[in-house]
Amino acid sequence: MRVNPPHTFSALSYQLLPFRFERINDDLFLLVNEVGENCYLNFEDLNDLIDGRLVTSGKVFQKLESKSFIYSENNNFSLRAFSAKYKARKSFLFDGPALHIFVLTLKCENSCEYCQVTRRSPDTVTYDMPLSIAKQAVLRMFESPAKNLTVEFQGGEPLLAFETLRYIVELCIELNETQQKNLQFVVATSLQNIDMEMLNFFHIHNIHISTSVDGPKWLHQLNRPNSCSNSYEKTICGLEMARSVLENDRIAGMTTITRSSLSEPKAIIDEYVRLGFHSIFLRPLNMYGFAVKKENKVGYSSDEFNKFYEQALKYIIKVNQQGYRLDEVNAVLALNNILTPRATGYVDMRSPCGDGTGVLVYNYDGKVYPSDESRMLVEMGDKSLALGSVNDPYQELISSSVLNTILQAGIAEALPGCSDCAYLPYCGANPIQNYSRYGDMIGHRAFSAFCAKQKFLYRYIFKLLDDKSHRAVFNSWLPHSICQTTEEALTNG
Repeated sequence: MRVNPPHTFSALSYQLLPFRFERINDDLFLLVNEVGENCYLNFEDLNDLIDGRLVTSGKVFQKLESKSFIYSENNNFSLRAFSAKYKARKSFLFDGPALHIFVLTLKCENSCEYCQVTRRSPDTVTYDMPLSIAKQAVLRMFESPAKNLTVEFQGGEPLLAFETLRYIVELCIELNETQQKNLQFVVATSLQNIDMEMLNFFHIHNIHISTSVDGPKWLHQLNRPNSCSNSYEKTICGLEMARSVLENDRIAGMTTITRSSLSEPKAIIDEYVRLGFHSIFLRPLNMYGFAVKKENKVGYSSDEFNKFYEQALKYIIKVNQQGYRLDEVNAVLALNNILTPRATGYVDMRSPCGDGTGVLVYNYDGKVYPSDESRMLVEMGDKSLALGSVNDPYQELISSSVLNTILQAGIAEALPGCSDCAYLPYCGANPIQNYSRYGDMIGHRAFSAFCAKQKFLYRYIFKLLDDKSHRAVFNSWLPHSICQTTEEALTNG
């Protein structure tokens, strides 16, 4: 982004605050400022804005001033509002790691086509997290300054190490009597090994479940096969059992999109409706770690995913308009960024990046990583991104040279292809993902698959927001307390 020297604007009746813009058509531009406020201007108004010719009593000036695109010396409220909004957007910087992922085991019964780790047989114990490591990991977690802590259990299949999971939950609750953190527990599981003992434990301790349903039976079993060819039946049986004990809103579903999924957006969504889900995460493939070996079999281009996503989101909106509430996670995250002043809780969409600063991963062997992606790279022989071990104090982990290198490449505002992008305030730096795909933490992001998907997502969401019928659906996906404010912002934007 090029900025003129201060004297260029010295004689103007107003000053510009930082913003970027993108051409929508020959006479329409989308402007997004540093705090995520946005508006459309035509070519003439944009030129007048930049040249200082806007009439201060006009509607365009008032709109831009109210959204912190400009300020005047006589009324610097916009400047003060801009500062407050920026602080709110970047509030995560003051928190420390809030997401703590415990990889309890590499054991798993499934052989998913897109899995990033080398699964191990359920009969082995070599790849389970010992209780001594689990205890040290919990102690490290409580050293984080974050007030809100999410404890996420992953694998492999974490339910195959349920006693370790139980130990960690009970230890967290015991330590929290003095620590007084806000704890939330999440288990990422196929649900194929769930039983009533586990579910009763989950119910008592308010533990949430994240599970994978990749679509109808044939697609799910194609993507997530097991040795008995009954992965779908076992997952659905586990889902029904879980719902008999836990509230529906404590069980979330996601589907990973493979090449076989691309032609089936309607079938996938219909399956989620049939199963009673009210949220779906259409997750694109993340081809790193062990999954790289199967990229030629299950992978696809960014354009292919974007075409799938466009069809899927249109159909999801139609489902909502017909009376069934179903949100889509990617769209909800984008809408939160566009329509609310809140900081994103999603670590992949942060700048500075959330690797290490927003999440820590405790591997079964005691190694500590700044993200799930960095842990997956070990499967390809790259162990360079470990921050240390669970025996190292928290301060040593977050001040390690590895994390310093990551953070230097983790500010999107300073990255080639990001710094002048209109959608920068809504996106993240994500240097480890770039490194895993291209061998370089910086690179030129505009050429990456991640950028292609993100730009498409935001362009598409902005296009849909132009239709009032879509706005009603999108408002239902956001917290009720901000819906009225959101509608006012859209109407005035």
